[in-house]
Amino acid sequence: MKKFIIFCLVAVLLVCCVPVMAEDATPDASVLQGCNTLDGQIPFLGTGELVSNTVSAILYETNTDTLMYAHNADQQISPASLVKILTALVAIEKGKMDDVVTVHEEVLSTLDSNAAVVGLAIDEVVTVQDLLYCMMVSSGNDAAVVLADHVMGSQEAFVAEMNRYAQELGCTATQFTNVHGLYDKEQYTTARDIARILAKAVENEAFCDAFGAVYYTVEPTNKADVRYLSTENYMMNDDMDVNYYDTRVKGSRTGVNNDYTRNVASLAEVEDMRLVSVVIGAKSQYMEDGYTTKVFGGYGETKQLLDLGFNGYRTAQILHPDQVLKQVSVVNGDCDLTIGTRSGASCVLPSNLGENDLVYRFADESGFTAPIQNGQALPMLQVWYGSVCIAQSETYAMNGVATAGTVFSGDTTTVKDTNFWTVFLYVVGSVLILALLIFAVLFGMRTLHITKRKRQSRRHSRNRRRSR
Repeated sequence: MKKFIIFCLVAVLLVCCVPVMAEDATPDASVLQGCNTLDGQIPFLGTGELVSNTVSAILYETNTDTLMYAHNADQQISPASLVKILTALVAIEKGKMDDVVTVHEEVLSTLDSNAAVVGLAIDEVVTVQDLLYCMMVSSGNDAAVVLADHVMGSQEAFVAEMNRYAQELGCTATQFTNVHGLYDKEQYTTARDIARILAKAVENEAFCDAFGAVYYTVEPTNKADVRYLSTENYMMNDDMDVNYYDTRVKGSRTGVNNDYTRNVASLAEVEDMRLVSVVIGAKSQYMEDGYTTKVFGGYGETKQLLDLGFNGYRTAQILHPDQVLKQVSVVNGDCDLTIGTRSGASCVLPSNLGENDLVYRFADESGFTAPIQNGQALPMLQVWYGSVCIAQSETYAMNGVATAGTVFSGDTTTVKDTNFWTVFLYVVGSVLILALLIFAVLFGMRTLHITKRKRQSRRHSRNRRRSR
């Protein structure tokens, strides 16, 4: 009897442990071992030193979110005047272009005496737009500090906003300490983070206007005659050096480091391709006199990067939203399953790409088992070109698949109803079994009690007969 009771208790515990129906696993949405994001670790053109004479470099196509090339992209470097890219973006988003600003002595006094300036005078009255173009066209550090002080109330507050903005963009290896880029050992960034900032900035039309301006005129003020500004960026101004002038470049920012190497961040466009290029620490070459420049570091390397990106490549949409990928058989299913894509995806591809050069892989190739609901999430689809993942998309069931032998009308509601009644019957059956087992336990305990009392009664009867 004791064995019977123990068996019943174990059975009760097993029935109480009702299995929980697991939700569909969320597919991994990040494939860093590829090029379909700026954070990709395997760029389309690799990470080798394709462009020499640089500390680090990166090439990124913004329209398709394709990382084309990266070399030492996460090495921390001094940004120099590339800082002004974010200074301009924050000023545009937080300030008003037609605001009138008075230049204060205490603001100008924060600059080193050898800093490049446009010659703003104490108590001079200028507009925010004038300050923006003085900073971007002529790299005026005086314009940068006056602009920051006006927009945020102080340079310190402006720098704090720059760092907040950079963090929001995902720049985890960047710290700004000033608004102009003059050297500070506590100020650092990476080529990847500069590309991230520039890719965001060029979404702003006002920024693109200032970033791509070759000339600008500051009308006479209360302290100065008219100022005619022109950029000294050789890639944008054909008056400087035709060897570096590039019509593909729609905007560019340079910065010279303390060791006289040059950083260059540029935006270039050809048809539907939009490339952001960043070159860090490019060295110039000089004539025998040691003074006359023979090769200007940064410009030639940028042209090389752009040639790599534009020559022989094109953008292409390789996945479309709700695209039918294929039909597959389903284990225990009453019909085949049609798999579709959740979203579209584009990438940069070789112009002569063949149809069979792309490979489509599911993140989980274990197959499918019925039942499957209409609209149910399925494994992530990855598109590979050689050894590089170039695109990905979540997939879903474009039709429902019932278990073979069950009634299924083909819509989600029917599947949900079928699942409901299946669960309902399972729960009711479990409750009935549980009740029966409890009854069996109680009945067994009662039987045991009655048997025990009968034994005691017989024992008492025998004792009474003996006592006589």
